[in-house]
Amino acid sequence: MPVIVAGTLTFAGDSETCASIIRAGVAHIADSRREEGCVAYNWAVDPLDPATIHVFEEWDDEKALLRHFQHSSYRAMRSHLERYDLIGFHVQLYSAGRVEPVYDEAGQPRSALFDVSLP
Repeated sequence: MPVIVAGTLTFAGDSETCASIIRAGVAHIADSRREEGCVAYNWAVDPLDPATIHVFEEWDDEKALLRHFQHSSYRAMRSHLERYDLIGFHVQLYSAGRVEPVYDEAGQPRSALFDVSLP
């Protein structure tokens, strides 16, 4: 079952701090994306709050995420982040029991979500 990691990290500093954190962490992000079981791994500065980084990760399953926690890319990213003044942290795990497209075959938003008649 797919696992999603999503949330925010907030740092003290000026409006350039989070952008600098991400630029300096590009190699760690790239390493994580190459890990077995990584579907998506992205960090982005919030466009309305430049002191906040949004984190989004998707992993094939629980085992892949647990392997990530033991991987050198994870340890390197944590070490990288410890150099900055983290003042807020809200990152959650989500199990994705069902995954379906947002849009129908005509490219329109679906009229029903998680329709039980779909496989």
